[in-house]
Amino acid sequence: MPLRRHSSALALFTLLVGMGPAVHAEKADRQQPLVVESDGKQSAQVDLARKLTVVSGNVSIAQGSMLIRADRVEVREPQDGVYNAVAYSWPSQQATFRQKRDRDNEFIEAQADRIEYDGATEKVKFLGNAWLRMRRAGVVTDEASGAIITYDQKVDTVIFDGEAPTVKPGVVPGKVRLVFTPRSASAPAAASAASSGASAAGAGQ
Repeated sequence: MPLRRHSSALALFTLLVGMGPAVHAEKADRQQPLVVESDGKQSAQVDLARKLTVVSGNVSIAQGSMLIRADRVEVREPQDGVYNAVAYSWPSQQATFRQKRDRDNEFIEAQADRIEYDGATEKVKFLGNAWLRMRRAGVVTDEASGAIITYDQKVDTVIFDGEAPTVKPGVVPGKVRLVFTPRSASAPAAASAASSGASAAGAGQ
């Protein structure tokens, strides 16, 4: 059953993602150019008439702090200066997404079989065995999984749809799973991780 039918659960996650005054995806990202790169081992094809570019081979899409990594990417320009991109996973590895939020040391991360970025609406859709995580100070604090997850960068909300034809181990068809960690509980975890990192660094000297 799609999570959107459970309004209280959806509202809870929406509040969690948007917690705090004016906390959104990094606002400066919207003014940055969209940069697509690959390792150059495969091909890049540009169809000028259709305004379509297809890049293959360990591709990255970057716009400010937003970074998408995939095996193949299709970029379209439906309007002058507005870009849409579809990123496809590798045969044995999902496409990934990462973006800084408008708060110190906090990121939103996701992975899926396919990632669709709409520059006009500033929405990112994760399709097929999708996972989304919140990371604060390097520690994963909140996470969710579902067949389809849509992240609205403008208003910093997340919408889930649990229906999917195929799933990976640990994900039940038609089910969405959310795990929330209180912000107060994530602080000690972050401090512990930082302490462990400092200890490891000291031991290596």
